[in-house]
Amino acid sequence: MMMDDLRTMSLLACLDPETLAETARRVERCNFRPGHYILTEGEPAPGLFFIQRGRVRLSRTAPDGREQVLAMIGPGSHFDPVSIFDGGPSSSSARAMSPVTCLLLTRDDLLSLIRHHPDLALTALRAMAGQLRELVILVEDLAFRTVRARLARQLLAEAADGEAALTQQELAERTGTVREIAGRALRRLAEDGLVRLERGRVIVLDYAGLTRVIED
Repeated sequence: MMMDDLRTMSLLACLDPETLAETARRVERCNFRPGHYILTEGEPAPGLFFIQRGRVRLSRTAPDGREQVLAMIGPGSHFDPVSIFDGGPSSSSARAMSPVTCLLLTRDDLLSLIRHHPDLALTALRAMAGQLRELVILVEDLAFRTVRARLARQLLAEAADGEAALTQQELAERTGTVREIAGRALRRLAEDGLVRLERGRVIVLDYAGLTRVIED
């Protein structure tokens, strides 16, 4: 059963059955309640976590307590590989946003796998490059785009099926603002007929219109 679980992890999909079986004997299954911190930035990371079930929020916190959400990730994803490769502390905090089940592979076991399987190293580099690209986009959004444009981009990213299951507080955190400002910007988008606001979610009505908001 553990081998089947590992096959769903994009980082490990390139491993052959024998290696996957050996890896399955080494991983530890971990369960976390909603709100529990799986990792805390600045503290040592026990290894690489692979999400099997649930949603995890990655963030950094300023000295004054303000929090910037870096990403929300779900099943099949892994998080905070930076500390695995540079040996430093966790670069972000990881918090369970729902009941979460993770598979934990220690740093030594992961590095041993990479040494014996170059394809895994290439897959890890590709994954880290994708995460870096997302962070560059986040920096660009925070530096050059209005809250309205940042909200439009986030809604388009989240609402693949027309519905973004995010509260106004969560949208504010994702776009680097506060709830009151995000709420005003969302109401303007609703008044323009681009979205419909419902309790705990936002329904996208006009994808092309949101795209124009980003480009303006």
